[in-house]
Amino acid sequence: MPISIDYQAADQILLDALDLAQSDAKFPVVWKSHARAVFDLEAKTWTPAFGTILLAKAIDDRIDTMSLKFDESNAFSYSARGLCHTVLVPAAKRYGFSIRNTGREPLNNQPFFRYDRIDRIDRVRRPADREYFLDVAEQASALTRPGALQALAAFLREALQVAASSRSVRVKAAGLTRNGARVAVEDFLRHNAQDRPQRLQAFAAACLDLLFEEVKTRRLNDPSRDLPGDVHAVAHEAVILALEVRGKTVSVDDLGGFADDCEAAGVSRAIMFVDAPQQIDLAVHVMINNQRRSAVQVEAYGSAAQLLGACSLWSQLPLGSAIEHFAERFLARLREIEVPTDTLKEWERAVAVAQSR
Repeated sequence: MPISIDYQAADQILLDALDLAQSDAKFPVVWKSHARAVFDLEAKTWTPAFGTILLAKAIDDRIDTMSLKFDESNAFSYSARGLCHTVLVPAAKRYGFSIRNTGREPLNNQPFFRYDRIDRIDRVRRPADREYFLDVAEQASALTRPGALQALAAFLREALQVAASSRSVRVKAAGLTRNGARVAVEDFLRHNAQDRPQRLQAFAAACLDLLFEEVKTRRLNDPSRDLPGDVHAVAHEAVILALEVRGKTVSVDDLGGFADDCEAAGVSRAIMFVDAPQQIDLAVHVMINNQRRSAVQVEAYGSAAQLLGACSLWSQLPLGSAIEHFAERFLARLREIEVPTDTLKEWERAVAVAQSR
């Protein structure tokens, strides 16, 4: 019979570990090292998976550390997804520590959502990260409850420090001009940025924040995706505009396909935002699409400068206030989309450099 975890007891154990993390206690070097390392792995989901394993072992050291869900044939299996979703995620929000994910169910993200066990995960971008994590999970399997509590506290201390570092980043946007914002954006969205897809999505959301009260972003590569577009403007709980973000060139067929998807989903406004070298001008094709469709209005922007210019033009805020608001919202959107602290600091520096010109 699989192990059923008492979530109320798990909450208390996590609180005990959090108290320990905020004390002057010293923790085993190996688990301090692992705690730092999991925050640097490319796939963010390894981080909440690590915290969940340590919490599970601190609750019941019989736990199979490779388990992701109940398996009737394995008496030591447990629901890692349930423990993460019910205890770790709410605690991260409540007590302000980072698990590098802001979604409700991070263990349903890539690369975990297809698998029943961690050691069966095989489709990953960086196999070396997978091998490292498997080794860590194996080491965790030998922990006793007291040892697991120490390891969990080491993880939480690192998680608190990462969150504090992120919160310390601020942009000084007062007096930032429209041209200064353009310069900062072009610098920040350079084509060789490692996390460019996230930067582009956060940028697009910050632009729409100038026009709409409620703007939602979709998790990139979300397996539960059910609407077209990466960013949505919402009113009265209905999506009134869908914006697709592309960092690579798109074709006329891509534009038409996105418009078709929006029409099928009942979304009446569609924006294709492309920021890529050698992108063809889509203006004529936008006009043709709008002529043959009555249910969807389509627009396309071929650069970040174009999208920011259009949104700052139509914002109800005075131009100077709109630019300052954009710079601050861009930082907030970057945090929301879970970029590393170093990326937040890059935007902080880009704005500061633009201010000094």
